[in-house]
Amino acid sequence: MKKVFAVLTLVLCFGVTAAFAVDGAGLYKTRCAKCHRDGSESSNAGGGVVLKGQSADEIEMKLNGYVDGSYGGKKKALMSRMVAKLSAEEIKALAAHIGSL
Repeated sequence: MKKVFAVLTLVLCFGVTAAFAVDGAGLYKTRCAKCHRDGSESSNAGGGVVLKGQSADEIEMKLNGYVDGSYGGKKKALMSRMVAKLSAEEIKALAAHIGSL
């Protein structure tokens, strides 16, 4: 009985964690796609920056740089506002999604 209880507890913990996992694709759609489209092209508002082909680590470094002010070009102010309220977990999920484009 103890083993069954332990297994059920683990399953529930993983299920709850998965239910609260951050959706990087959803964040991209609501926060990035208007300017960066599908990642393979960019509108003028996106500064011509193509995201496709960049690694998740590179994107995460850049997003964190926008947050702390250590990174950015001509769209730095806009991008800083776009990512300022994202949590570290959201930035990581967004970077992972962009890195997979």
